[in-house]
Amino acid sequence: MIRRSQININYANNGKKDQLDLFCKEAVRAVNLYIDLLWEQDDFNSKFVKVKVDTWLSARMQQCLGKQALEIVKSQRKRKKKTKPIFKRHSFNLDSRFITIVQDINSFDIWITIGSIGNRIKIILPGKKHKHFNKFADWNLKKSIRLRCVNGKYYVDVYFEKTDKNKKIFGREVGLDIGYKKLISTSDYRTYGYELEAVYQKISRKKQGSKAFKRSLVERDNKTNQIVNQVPLKRVKTLVVEDLKNLKQKTKGKLKKTFVNKMQRWSYRDVLDKLASLAEEIGFTLKKINPAYTSQRCSACGVICKSNRQGEIYKCACGLFLDADVNASLNILHLGVYSPQASYIKTDK
Repeated sequence: MIRRSQININYANNGKKDQLDLFCKEAVRAVNLYIDLLWEQDDFNSKFVKVKVDTWLSARMQQCLGKQALEIVKSQRKRKKKTKPIFKRHSFNLDSRFITIVQDINSFDIWITIGSIGNRIKIILPGKKHKHFNKFADWNLKKSIRLRCVNGKYYVDVYFEKTDKNKKIFGREVGLDIGYKKLISTSDYRTYGYELEAVYQKISRKKQGSKAFKRSLVERDNKTNQIVNQVPLKRVKTLVVEDLKNLKQKTKGKLKKTFVNKMQRWSYRDVLDKLASLAEEIGFTLKKINPAYTSQRCSACGVICKSNRQGEIYKCACGLFLDADVNASLNILHLGVYSPQASYIKTDK
């Protein structure tokens, strides 16, 4: 398994930043030259780019950027888009041929050197470790990085690698429901994330693309991450969730426009991604089941009745009176662990 951590390299002096600006500007130009070439040749199947373009960058760097251009045009074709892509992002994947990482020297505890650029340029960039970086202290630090420039600020993404943990054979089995009004409800009658609905509403009031809008998205992502981390998963053997796909598209034309606008900011996909990462790190099995009728089915008697769900409450004629999302999480658990209908169950390896 591989994890990423971001390092701020804006501690570099102006001379080094000028060198980064020079490299990034020329690298963007080179990638677009390669895109032009590949598009003109209608070459979308090669694994490597052997030709050179008109640039002062080293042959090794050209090969690296050519590969990045090839991935861009392949992605464009895969999405069945017929227009030639234009590379604008200042983001470059650099492997061990260009990168040296040294830790715990002098006043900065991490130094990243970028070499083999061209014109005898070598850029030595200082950075500082932080809590998220130190979380992976016992992992293997890979020698490849991603160099990014965002709003004039430079960052390096470093990558950590570790062998996947063996899946647990002992522990609890838990069903988990991901909701809008409260983010997470579990089959052991716990709920988390009531505060996120207010964040979704806050995002919907911001002008899309504005600084306030982007800050709100960061707030949502941070809160989502914090909420998922609150769920006690260390003693869980199997976690069952719904296989949620394209829910936002399915609501078009069925719900009020104002609610759909808020729902567009619902972060269920981030929750599933975070749970998949935790499954690798902790060692529990993550199962995904068909979400059909999980919110309408009674977890006690099994009857399916749409009217039994009354807002946040599920009330059944059999006597069950329960939080509707907790009821759904119980159904998710039953389908994932006890249901004989194997076709309903998908298992993440």
